[in-house]
Amino acid sequence: MALGTSTPTLIHQGPGWIYLNVCAPASGKRHIIGADGTPSEPAWSAAQAVTPGQMILDSNGNVQECTTGGNTFANAPGTWGIAVVATTSYCSTVVWTCVALAPAYLFAGALEGVTDLDIGAKVEETTADQETLPIDAVMTGEVDSIGVTLKESDCNKLQILIPHGTYATGTDSALPAGAQTYEEIAFGGLKPVPKFSVLLISKRKDQTSKFVVSQIYRAYQKETVKLPFQRAKETTYKITFQAIADLNRPVGDRGGKVYRQT
Repeated sequence: MALGTSTPTLIHQGPGWIYLNVCAPASGKRHIIGADGTPSEPAWSAAQAVTPGQMILDSNGNVQECTTGGNTFANAPGTWGIAVVATTSYCSTVVWTCVALAPAYLFAGALEGVTDLDIGAKVEETTADQETLPIDAVMTGEVDSIGVTLKESDCNKLQILIPHGTYATGTDSALPAGAQTYEEIAFGGLKPVPKFSVLLISKRKDQTSKFVVSQIYRAYQKETVKLPFQRAKETTYKITFQAIADLNRPVGDRGGKVYRQT
């Protein structure tokens, strides 16, 4: 038998770009990105068949998920549900549920080090006293996540990453002249945990117009946000986006997807 031959084009080396609050594609489809690697922003369209799990951006910039499939009519809904879990049904059998608020397609910003895509299954072994080896193995759960170290301390982005935070901007005349505008995150109190889609795009080193694209359809940010302030090094903080099942999608396509443009 001849020795195996390595395939350099299958060795991936390249940075990742993380986008938050993106739309998940219809089941069986992929998230479409542009030739430059930027993600698409699917909007509502007339006379189209939509299936549960498919997401769009509404006219307010919020992410709406199809929870009851059907065919859209000629006119878009006049008023969309503007709160998470609010539903919209208008001149159609289709029902949309708001799953994430603007800003959508938010670039997470500068990253440091490795971005990890973890795809794992929990497997439970079945044993019998009569055998020394397990006699079967059954998958009992999944643990899928994207982990990253972020550098940009933008409050507009932190509002998505801090589950119990509330973002606001304004002007405070009590502050010194020339520095009276602000943005802030207030936190504290029981709030619903934000759940959103996360998209990881990484450019191929051998063909820069092609990419490896990974997406978690629905996730929550599970890490404590620690913002270290120091003179010697820029502030960085680790974030982990933990996948949860999107029950509007079929079994086998409820967590996420990774694909490579060839």
